[in-house]
Amino acid sequence: MIFSHCAETGSSSRVPRWAIAHKFPAQCAVTKLTGVDIQIGRTGAITPVAILEPVDLGGVSVSRASLHNFDFAKSILKASNKDDDVGLTKGASVMISRAGDVIPQVLRRLEDDVTMKDVKEFISLRPPSTCPACGSKTVFDFVGGRGKGKQPAQGEAIANSVEQIGGDMDEQISITASKRDSVGQVLRCSGPQLLCKPRAVGALAHTFSRDALDISGLSEARIQQLLNATLIRTPADLFDILDKDLDLFQNITELPGWGNKSALNLKCGTQKVVAEGVSLSKFIYSLGIRHIGVQSSSLIASAYTSSEAFLSAIDEASKTRIEQDNATELLFSALIGNGDNKESIKGIGPVAVDSLKFFAQNIELVQAAKELAKRIPVHDVVSRAERDQVLDKDLSTLPFHGLSVVFTGSLPNEMTRTKAHQYAIEVLGAKSTPSSVSKTTGIVVVGEKGGKKADNAKKFGIKIMTADEFADLVEKYKI
Repeated sequence: MIFSHCAETGSSSRVPRWAIAHKFPAQCAVTKLTGVDIQIGRTGAITPVAILEPVDLGGVSVSRASLHNFDFAKSILKASNKDDDVGLTKGASVMISRAGDVIPQVLRRLEDDVTMKDVKEFISLRPPSTCPACGSKTVFDFVGGRGKGKQPAQGEAIANSVEQIGGDMDEQISITASKRDSVGQVLRCSGPQLLCKPRAVGALAHTFSRDALDISGLSEARIQQLLNATLIRTPADLFDILDKDLDLFQNITELPGWGNKSALNLKCGTQKVVAEGVSLSKFIYSLGIRHIGVQSSSLIASAYTSSEAFLSAIDEASKTRIEQDNATELLFSALIGNGDNKESIKGIGPVAVDSLKFFAQNIELVQAAKELAKRIPVHDVVSRAERDQVLDKDLSTLPFHGLSVVFTGSLPNEMTRTKAHQYAIEVLGAKSTPSSVSKTTGIVVVGEKGGKKADNAKKFGIKIMTADEFADLVEKYKI
């Protein structure tokens, strides 16, 4: 019965909802809470973090643990009021564990004899009305989509900021959650992500990551150094520094932990991107638009086919008031679909479209996207209809049509695994590219040092193709 229910749950592009895992109970420990810090993520999520007296837990010294959100923190820490504030006293005893034996978390506050006799020992759990890093107003998350009723769309300026609500802080959160469909009380910075330094570090790291522009040698720590030295502010700045400005390039080599070799390696990485360019899907993914992942970027790329068409839609949306009821239909008709175009937008939902619309309303981010498109070549996408016309063939004649393809071992010509998966689906017509071999697998592509997947393919009698044969097939069908 359980397995029947699991089969019905299906899976998404990144989550196998049918999978069940049994885990042993997590180890727990008791320590003292010494403070609460604020952490700001790439998407603007403002998370309270518990600062703890270091305690050994499963062989690891734990001194910090996430409190998820302010409402949750007040609940598990049994917050109380003092001088019109809400929180608890410093030194309160808390029980912690490591979720999945990895991530430290606070389970609950323990009863102890610590009292609120000294305001200096009081730890506030009041949600900030402005972002601690950039000063922008903070807003709560709400349900998106255009379903039944009048639910506000995700990303629109629908969340009342703490400053705007007025009244007691605790009542504000309660009122906000009850009047609108709140999603977990996630508090976010509403300012542009490239102007908020903690968010900018994550945003730039996302832009230069393997699935985006794929520039190696740029960890978050090094990006932080470049930001602190005011050498870069947007992704396009990196290409300007390394290609044009010798003085600024010299400044990079003088940063702590850098040198001529590190800077030259970074320059080679950027020159490779400039020389080879990136696909439209990678360019869209590199923009860091919320709710737009690798799969969604690929679908959006197939709908617009060129960076000019995509940026034109974004540019047009930036000039249109987001409150207009028909704004989405007017600005992103290529994604919403009409007539024969519906197939190209399968998999793009209202939340993704609303995220694009919200991105377009941020002039700073739109300008950064345009500047990046000027610095690097962005390859157009050949739509399936155009590819079929050129090949004069139906999709069903593609070599991997309807098959699940699994890769193992290294691939030739420095082809990345991500690129191989993309070629298998977009060029050769594969249905999916799972990570493991099963009886339903159609083909296993075996490269150098292929492992157990190749043995399993032989065991199940699955067709095996060498990595070189796969590369030749891609060249044959690629346009």
